[in-house]
Amino acid sequence: MSLRFAEISRVRRRVVTLESLRMLVNHELGMHTECFAIHIRRIVVTEPDASGCNWQVEWPVVHAAHVEPCRSQLRELVDQLRERYNVER
Repeated sequence: MSLRFAEISRVRRRVVTLESLRMLVNHELGMHTECFAIHIRRIVVTEPDASGCNWQVEWPVVHAAHVEPCRSQLRELVDQLRERYNVER
């Protein structure tokens, strides 16, 4: 059953370019005032993980990205986007 769910998750992901994904992540992040001026500069393309996602963000080094509530909002945002998008290869 969980294998079937993983297969469904892979099918539902929209494939976008790396630059499009970076712009999308930063646009969504900009909507959270707690994360003002935080930008994701690097997204790393990986082999698909157990959920089928093939990318990870490089966590910003800016102090605010490591402090609540920005940290949890950033983590939640990235998790949601990882469920919806994959990077074109």
